[in-house]
Amino acid sequence: MSAINPAAAATGHAADRADALRHIDPAVFSRFARPDARGWLLGVCTEWAIIAAMMAACVAYPSVLLWAVAVFVIGTRQHALGIMAHEGVHSLVSTTRAVNDGLANWLSAYPLMYSVQGYRTYHLQHHRWLETEKDPEQTALRLYPREWTFPMPRRRFFYLLCRDMLGGSVKPAGDLVQYIWQVPGGKRPQVARVVVFHVSAAALAIALGHAMVYFILWVVPLFTVALMCFRVRTVAEHSGISEPDMRYRQPSVDTLATTRTTIYNAVMKFLFGPHNMAYHIEHHLFPDVPVFRLRRLHDELMKSPDYARRAKVSRGHAALLDALTYRNAPSAGAARS
Repeated sequence: MSAINPAAAATGHAADRADALRHIDPAVFSRFARPDARGWLLGVCTEWAIIAAMMAACVAYPSVLLWAVAVFVIGTRQHALGIMAHEGVHSLVSTTRAVNDGLANWLSAYPLMYSVQGYRTYHLQHHRWLETEKDPEQTALRLYPREWTFPMPRRRFFYLLCRDMLGGSVKPAGDLVQYIWQVPGGKRPQVARVVVFHVSAAALAIALGHAMVYFILWVVPLFTVALMCFRVRTVAEHSGISEPDMRYRQPSVDTLATTRTTIYNAVMKFLFGPHNMAYHIEHHLFPDVPVFRLRRLHDELMKSPDYARRAKVSRGHAALLDALTYRNAPSAGAARS
């Protein structure tokens, strides 16, 4: 692997953004690039309202089928809460860091068993070193190449999704989640708060006589359905674009060459691209724009013919699946788009 020049990579990141800014009116962009506390609170409250409604329905109507549906729906909303935590990572909840981190942690990250501070350490490095040899996201590919090398046989991809849903991916997920626990100043205070949150939630459920609501309707989806949604979203963002042997070998950051935006229908967006996170090119170019404005930012950027030509956009889940998988062995050297 060739050595990377840190200055070149950092300069490449800045140049990437500067180039993208040529494609949008500065006055329009200034309206996008500011925290959106109201949008974030509405989004996170909507997710919790769906979760609460599913739990209440299961208590009122103890049907096995309903509980199975609830596990699936709640898992998708846990995944969406992860997007809300991600907004906190980029300090897009509030301009005051303590308020930003407090809200993002207690309303989204702690329920998912991690902290915004640890996630931030990892994730901002991913932005800074996108697809270069210093990108920390290469850990997944290094530890589990058969799971994260794309394109892959379609049957294998569906097998992995089924394995996620059945709880067979807890061990690999545990190996990877340690990297988002690199908390500046030590992780003990954050671990303690996560424990307090979950012990309190379990104690409340037990006190109300509904212990299984916490264990089956929270813990189970978190380690099954949410992992499946995370896998789909993650591979949609950067996989199956360049040749597999070029992953994490870029000499400098080149967002348009390494990142994909996916435009889903309403159902697929609810499951795999909540809160516009699938507009991922736009997010990497402009991480200071809240997710709630990414679709409008995408529309503005696509008005530029040059940007529209270079941007890798998959329109619909079928196009995404074609980019990520194959039914027959791909021809040697065939580029994926």
